[in-house]
Amino acid sequence: MKIAILVILSLSLVFATKFSSKYHTTAELNEELESLSRSCSFLSLSNASDSPLIKEVNINRNQNKKYRAYILFGEHPRELISPESGIHFLNDLCFEKTDPKNKQILDDFELRLILNANPLSRQKVEGGEYCLRENENGVDINRNYDAHWEKVQDDVRQVTSGPNPFSEPETRAVRDSLKSFNPDIFLTVHSGTLGMFTPHAYSTDAAEQNEEKMMDILNDISGKYCPSCDVGVASQAIGYLAPGSCVDYAYDELKIRYSFAFEIYHGSINLEEQLKSRTHSSFLQLTGQQQSSKNRKFEHNNNHSCFLQTSSKYDMSKEECFDYFNPDSSQYDWYVQNWTEAYQEMLLKLVQEEK
Repeated sequence: MKIAILVILSLSLVFATKFSSKYHTTAELNEELESLSRSCSFLSLSNASDSPLIKEVNINRNQNKKYRAYILFGEHPRELISPESGIHFLNDLCFEKTDPKNKQILDDFELRLILNANPLSRQKVEGGEYCLRENENGVDINRNYDAHWEKVQDDVRQVTSGPNPFSEPETRAVRDSLKSFNPDIFLTVHSGTLGMFTPHAYSTDAAEQNEEKMMDILNDISGKYCPSCDVGVASQAIGYLAPGSCVDYAYDELKIRYSFAFEIYHGSINLEEQLKSRTHSSFLQLTGQQQSSKNRKFEHNNNHSCFLQTSSKYDMSKEECFDYFNPDSSQYDWYVQNWTEAYQEMLLKLVQEEK
């Protein structure tokens, strides 16, 4: 019995140490947001939900902005790098506000962000449950939106849509926050593969409105920050249908003209080394592969993305889950900076497209 207890304690210590190397806990995320609200005159906080507590970040340096942007992080708690990239993006806006890119964003945009959309389950991940995808009710909140919703119950793969659309407090909070803000652009950020997607996730149909402009934005960003990203219609890129997703809800139900989903980390692809070492010829080869991926036929693959429904919670150990969805401490700084720049580029590119 003593040996068993020691083994459990040792494993818990390993998980806690692995998590604490660079990543924030839920409490630390909230503390940093409070600190930013005191340091940044143009940043304010409100509660998108009181139970569970979901903080909403509002950024508005001047009134009468041309555009509104909404970015959602942390729907799936095991994808820790998603909120981490969000807090880095906020710090960059606040403390590098004279940077030309940030200055233009602050001049042109009012922004609203939710950094931690699934806080109760994230706290379980912080305790070592690194494979957890669903909320505290066992629902995948990225299948719970009222957008072509279908009832799905798959506990093994952690893809359960809930008893009805918006049955979960987390999705109701995002719904109400989105409706009250009425943005021009919506982005949800995930990890588990590398991709930049447009609607639709529920079917293979491409977006009807703004498809060309959305693809212009994504092709520009992917070339600079993620040349190995799959780019295009979500369902076609992942090879699977995903009804009830937020990207389709934003686009089809709320009529948000630009709606995107980013997948920012894949455990078996070293994006940092790829970008640092690529030559002109390798870049052409990668972008050629990316271009062909947009036109590939609808087929199944084995990524563990925010949409794909083939990831069993028994596929990987806890440590393997952490490594699959999140960079380690040696890569952390590069990834959050790279994707902060990609988010900036997305916003600036929208301004160009709208001129």
